[in-house]
Amino acid sequence: MVAVDKDCNMASHAQGCCQLLSQLWFSGGLAASKTAVLLAAIPALEKLLQPIVAGNIEGDLKGESNAYCLSEPLLNTYSELSQLGEWQLALLGLNPEVRAHWLNLATARCREAGAMSDPQVLVKLIQQLGSASDWVLVQLENTPVTPQITAGPLAQTERDLLGHSLNDNAAIPALCRILRACFTLHALSEQTQALTPIQLIDNTAKQLASNWCRGRLLALPESLLSEFNLKQPIKSPLKPHADWLLVSQPVNTEATYIQHFAQQPWWFLLSLLSFVQDAWAAENRGGLLLTLPVGQNAFAPSQINVAVQGIEGDEVNLGSLADLLVQLLSELNIALYPALTNSAEGTQQLNRALSSFITELLAKKIWQFTEAGRGEPGHYRIHPEFSDACYSLPLAPLFGYKSQHLQQTIKQLAQASYTNKKNARAGNRINLEGFL
Repeated sequence: MVAVDKDCNMASHAQGCCQLLSQLWFSGGLAASKTAVLLAAIPALEKLLQPIVAGNIEGDLKGESNAYCLSEPLLNTYSELSQLGEWQLALLGLNPEVRAHWLNLATARCREAGAMSDPQVLVKLIQQLGSASDWVLVQLENTPVTPQITAGPLAQTERDLLGHSLNDNAAIPALCRILRACFTLHALSEQTQALTPIQLIDNTAKQLASNWCRGRLLALPESLLSEFNLKQPIKSPLKPHADWLLVSQPVNTEATYIQHFAQQPWWFLLSLLSFVQDAWAAENRGGLLLTLPVGQNAFAPSQINVAVQGIEGDEVNLGSLADLLVQLLSELNIALYPALTNSAEGTQQLNRALSSFITELLAKKIWQFTEAGRGEPGHYRIHPEFSDACYSLPLAPLFGYKSQHLQQTIKQLAQASYTNKKNARAGNRINLEGFL
């Protein structure tokens, strides 16, 4: 009777946690009051969630967290799983009582596979478990009796999230993925300290640049968020919380530059990129080139290419604009929400999504496009009117000292990529000459 009550309580708590995890995923964060319930059930999550506080953070933490957001490890875990339900179960599995039955199932499956004539069945199962095979090995060593492959206390929750319970034969791949993701997150929670709190988003000119701090999430452009929504139930659309995440908000046509940058983070990032490009060119020590591939529409490009020009006029290609921005965000420790794969398809999706911003920046005379000679690619630069505005009030502080860390990161990343690719090119040439 006690065991039955315990199982019922576990199932009830799991359902409540799944609802909160769903809210966490679809908004990017949770208010502290809701997060407290989640942390009570899954303590390991405290080191995996990004605390958000109100007010200034100077030295010691002042005040309590009023929200918690997703962190890069949690976003990466989602991208490694096949669906949201698996992600929810992987996080639930950070509670050892919850994952105990799943480990018993995996142990039974391994013993079952080991008894088969084909050894590759067990090898494949271990490969699917990945690092979580360490947990299963301990179970095998410490459990003399083979566990039964039966439904567990969370069977109904599993069916609700996945369409089947994890004791089903068809669920073996999902069981392995969930345990593998759970092992990775568990190890990370044990090896790291809780994340340093960051402030609420401040959309005023005074604090705009400070929003771009490590641990922040930047919501993908609206077109990509819409694509994610097509894959989700209509009742749960992605709605990034604008107080916690950098997310694009509607702006009227009469809005000032500051208002645009405060409500449109991608505008600000691309405008700052062109500002760095202009300042770098003024030094006469090389610079950043943003070029349009031949045959594309300059006002709706599907891709912009990026290169760095050396002092002597040589050029090194850094890839597409999306490639550069993803690397930049990685350097800043800002993660893209909800997810973006590192595949060529993911990069092209982002390049296409950036096209609408380029159109708007050209229309607002923040960027300008210059045609080149026949067969040569045209290039994008800062518009002279906007360049002048950056050195005058009210933009001067924002594009001066307040965004220095962002500007330095852009330039240093471009310079480092230039040096690395140039050295690699030289090394390949030497190797080729040696071969010949």
